[in-house]
Amino acid sequence: METKIIITIALIISAVLLATKIFQEVNNEQFNEGKYIHIDSVVIEFNKSNANVYVEYHLSPLAEVYIFLFGSKHLEPKIKEIFADFGDVKILTVESNSASLLVSNISQKSDKFYLHESRKLDVQPDILTLVYPDGIRRNILNTNFTPNTFYT
Repeated sequence: METKIIITIALIISAVLLATKIFQEVNNEQFNEGKYIHIDSVVIEFNKSNANVYVEYHLSPLAEVYIFLFGSKHLEPKIKEIFADFGDVKILTVESNSASLLVSNISQKSDKFYLHESRKLDVQPDILTLVYPDGIRRNILNTNFTPNTFYT
């Protein structure tokens, strides 16, 4: 019985080492200082004082193996860390390459407008998209903060 466990562990370790060897051609600079996640896009859809946030990302090869073995639930702390400056963040779903969140009180109401004050992102996504209630979209490339903005 112990022999089967040892062989299983050896196979898992071999698979992980093989996966890292195969994926060495991946540009590690895209994972910013050794971090295991690269944010491709963040979409923030404003809805009154709240917002729905959709994140698309890809993982380093070793992280992909880890998530495959242990599940995407282990990404939740990193996702929360990215949006730490946003206040009340509730994670709705986390998948192997995307996540959706609900951010409460991301903006403040002032008369008939809502004011969103700049918030810092812990990482720099390739593209940040702001979607206003009237459907207008604003794309911002390579930034690590949301801009000050207002909407109706």
